[in-house]
Amino acid sequence: MGTYVRTQAIDHQVGEHGSVSLNVTEGGIQARGIAGGDAHVRATFEIHAPSEAEAERIFQQVQLRVSRGNGTLAVGDETTGRSLGTLVSRLFSGVHAEVAVEVEVPAAARLELTSVSADTEASGLHGEQRYRTVSGDLQLRDVGGPVRLDTVSGDAKVRTDTPVAVQAQGISGDLSITARSLRSLRATTVSGDVELEGELDPRGDFRVETVSGDLVVGLIGSATFEVHGISTDVHSELDHRLEGQVDRRRLIIGTGGPRVVFNSMSGDLGVRRPRRITPVGRTAAAERASAPGPSADLEVLRALERGEISVDEATRRLSGGA
Repeated sequence: MGTYVRTQAIDHQVGEHGSVSLNVTEGGIQARGIAGGDAHVRATFEIHAPSEAEAERIFQQVQLRVSRGNGTLAVGDETTGRSLGTLVSRLFSGVHAEVAVEVEVPAAARLELTSVSADTEASGLHGEQRYRTVSGDLQLRDVGGPVRLDTVSGDAKVRTDTPVAVQAQGISGDLSITARSLRSLRATTVSGDVELEGELDPRGDFRVETVSGDLVVGLIGSATFEVHGISTDVHSELDHRLEGQVDRRRLIIGTGGPRVVFNSMSGDLGVRRPRRITPVGRTAAAERASAPGPSADLEVLRALERGEISVDEATRRLSGGA
């Protein structure tokens, strides 16, 4: 039994704002945005077969099916719910095939990607995107625009400095988003946790619903968290106000900022300082200068206690006088 490598190359001009869809069962997928209007798909098959001729025969059977249109490209296998390995085994007993797919699409094009039992990575895409994954992890880097995620039994991570709006639905997987500017978020999970880090757009709509998953936010700026849940704990390492009853509480940070609605049966809410992102305009020295320490008001009171300033001067400084 030998290993034979075959490559299927698919090229099509879809235009800068065209549409590309990919449906793959098993294997790894890498997608990235590129300049221009052409889309490229490279599928590399490793086929384990007893001979070169048998490998070629298998390759002809398992190649991805292609549909080209005006401004559109659709690529996918025809396993109809069965894995590629299952299809090959059914056709040719004793053989096995694996596939890895690389996709290049115009950065502003619409991308729809569906994968089963495959880890997926995508980067540099700023058009409308939709990802459906089952039994595989998903990682997005430097993406922007509207992004929709549907995941089952897999984690999803988004890391970007580009403004992004996310709609996510997950079962048995965590969702982690680090974005310098998050325009909006609608996330629903069953048992997975949701982690956010970044600044929330004041005009955005932010809603997270979990059954047992937690929501952790590394917040830049201000926000008001509306928490609905009887068995939900709420805590924040940032200065805050907490209002409301046990099952309906409001955690207010800073000026209040945008509203974040969190509904959960037993998940907790935690708000912390950002760990991956330094707020725009703030240097490391500024971060150290803003670290917890004696407040200005406390220093005024200490100066008064030491007799360095008068009561009138202390009153003037505490009231914000120049």
